Amino acid sequence: MAERYIRGYKVKYADDAQKGVEHLAYVLSGGEADSLFRSARLSRRIKFEDRIGRNFTLISHPDGSFEVEKRSGWW
Repeated sequence: MAERYIRGYKVKYADDAQKGVEHLAYVLSGGEADSLFRSARLSRRIKFEDRIGRNFTLISHPDGSFEVEKRSGWW
């Protein structure tokens, strides 16, 4: 499992979730990304999709890190 920091948040992901991580890091504005991270922290899991409709879940872990998972759907 790979990991990287996005806007100061540690994010883990498998290869199949790479596009979701890129969406969080490069496509969303800072405010949009921060909003997703805050929502995931409160709800533990938040579903999102990139601009072309690929489905992902952002998961908050107790250690403060996050994980992006690919969900079924268009790919």
